[in-house]
Amino acid sequence: MRKGFSLGIKGKFVLAAALIVAISSVAWGSWTWWNEKRLLYEHLVSDARSMATSLRTPIINAMLYDEMGVIEEGGLLDNFVEEIAANRDVPTVYAFITDNEGKALAHSDYLEYGKIYSDPLTRLALQGNDFISRIVRDTATRDHILDVAMPLRIHGKSWGALRVGLSMKPLEHRLAITGIKIAIFSLLFFLAGTTLFYVVGRAMSHPLERLARAMTELDPVTLNVELPEKRNDEIGMLGDSFGEMVERLKVSEHERRQVFSTLVQSEKLATIGKLVAGVAHEVNNPLNAISSSIYFLEKESSENVGAQTDLLKQGLARIQKIVQQLSDFSRASNLAMEPVPSGTFFQEAATFGAMALKKRPVVFKVHDSCIPPVTARMDKAKMHQVVLNLLMNAADACGAKGEVRLSAAADDTHYTITVADSGMGIPEENLGHIFEIFFSTKPAGKGTGMGLAICRNIIDMHNGTIGVASKPGETVFSVRIPLDNEESPSI
Repeated sequence: MRKGFSLGIKGKFVLAAALIVAISSVAWGSWTWWNEKRLLYEHLVSDARSMATSLRTPIINAMLYDEMGVIEEGGLLDNFVEEIAANRDVPTVYAFITDNEGKALAHSDYLEYGKIYSDPLTRLALQGNDFISRIVRDTATRDHILDVAMPLRIHGKSWGALRVGLSMKPLEHRLAITGIKIAIFSLLFFLAGTTLFYVVGRAMSHPLERLARAMTELDPVTLNVELPEKRNDEIGMLGDSFGEMVERLKVSEHERRQVFSTLVQSEKLATIGKLVAGVAHEVNNPLNAISSSIYFLEKESSENVGAQTDLLKQGLARIQKIVQQLSDFSRASNLAMEPVPSGTFFQEAATFGAMALKKRPVVFKVHDSCIPPVTARMDKAKMHQVVLNLLMNAADACGAKGEVRLSAAADDTHYTITVADSGMGIPEENLGHIFEIFFSTKPAGKGTGMGLAICRNIIDMHNGTIGVASKPGETVFSVRIPLDNEESPSI
């Protein structure tokens, strides 16, 4: 019986497959998202570099013209800044141009005009020769900004720097959409993969389930089982191994039954030996009557012959009945199941019991409370053997002037035979062992320790039960066998 919750092979396979698919989906989705983020960032930086590179020469020229007095101060530079701020392809937060001291010569925010910038990026741009970029967070809006700087240097002379701040909101928005798409695709991939693995797992576990059902349907009596079709894989090997094991069990069970039959026959012979004294007494009485009748036939007149002949017939009929019952009792040890009326069985069992206990100093009482009678399916001879064994054990247990009681009853499903005695009872420490073979509480030479073990095996073969309840002054053995539901419940 299974205890607690347990996943089967199919469940474990599907769970493992689902975890693998989930991990794969997360890994693929994360890699795709980060790769998309990198590409978008590189594209934004590339656009910013292209823009700054394309404007560097014109801005330097404008600064030269301004220095030469060709144009008014800051006129062209303001145009360049406005052109950058107006570029819709590159979302600009701010743009400004500084001289070689970091002073803002033109700015998209007029309030920042003339401000001197000494931040690290501006200093690097004024000192360096190449394009520089970094991601910063706007302290006011908390938005991310791509802050870029292009040195305005020609022939080794620095004229200043071009600074541009590009908003990363479009990039982040696009990344968010990409993330949603990746999540949806990953979920669909997970569901599709899990469903596929479930179908595969079910197809793989179905043969195992069929083999398991076949194993559970093994007949415990005949050991017959119908295995699924042969397969050329590990499941087929398992089925073949189970089939071979069943065949070995059949051989072992056959050998066990042979040994058991030998034990039953030996115990039966011992029981018959104990019956000899009682049977001899029962046979001698009618024989004496027959002998006396023959004597009277020889002496008496012919008118008395009829009465004496009737007496002879009664005595002979009694002898024949006893011989027939002993013949039934001594049949082969294999089960011969048949419907048996409870009244007939109990009457014969009581007769056998009276014979067996005739020379025992006990009081033997019988009571059949199975009214109306029922029909039980049994091997009558073996069940008589069980009852006789229990009666003789009861007589041994209660001693002189003890009482042995044989009774019968029935319910809707079972026929019950009860044997009780008024002995000292069975010690509690022995109750769990009395049905074990070779276990005996009798003195050496008085008991074989096989009687109760054989009784239990006979009852097991009838699909019945045998139980015992004991206390000082009373021990009760109860034998229950199923009724023959196919037959009429009454005689």
